[in-house]
Amino acid sequence: MDWSKGGRLGAVRRRSDDGTSLIELMVGMSLLSIFMAMFTGAVVMMNKAENNAQALTSTSLQLNQAFLALDNTVRYASAISEPVQSGSSGDWYTEIQATNTGVETCTQLRVDIATSQLQRRRWTPAAAVSDLTAWMPLASGISTNAQPFSLKPLPANGSFQQLTISVSAPSGSGSSATTSTSSNTFTALNSAGPVPSAPFCLQQGRP
Repeated sequence: MDWSKGGRLGAVRRRSDDGTSLIELMVGMSLLSIFMAMFTGAVVMMNKAENNAQALTSTSLQLNQAFLALDNTVRYASAISEPVQSGSSGDWYTEIQATNTGVETCTQLRVDIATSQLQRRRWTPAAAVSDLTAWMPLASGISTNAQPFSLKPLPANGSFQQLTISVSAPSGSGSSATTSTSSNTFTALNSAGPVPSAPFCLQQGRP
């Protein structure tokens, strides 16, 4: 009797010391792999979203700074030329004339296709363009799939010219690549008179 009980206890002890079966091990590893894949995917998505946000912020800041630099130029303009595209280079141009200081000054804006830049240069026609500045980049790494400069039709209740600038700036690379498109409209508050019928601010041409 005692021996048989001892035998049963021994059998119970042996069963409690059994290891994990191969099936249980495979199920556990499969569950762990699924959890790791979910965790890794979540981390990758978070990093991608953060990189996109940083790239978009950087691009937006660059374009905003360019528009701020142009605000005073266009605000005091007396006339804005009709935007045109150069037939040879494909660059886009528009000229801004200002006479608020008593002397005509010219500012030429260009979207340089080759360098992907929004640029400007200035000169004073009365000075025989001896004070012509070099092209100054306002924004780099931009792209345009359409006309970047456009003049809004003059409204019926006013005669102010309005220049709209629309550019896109791609940033980031690979899965973090993103594009920020910005458009801003500037009003030439000194353009109350009729728009000049003769060409103006073309002393340097549109190379």
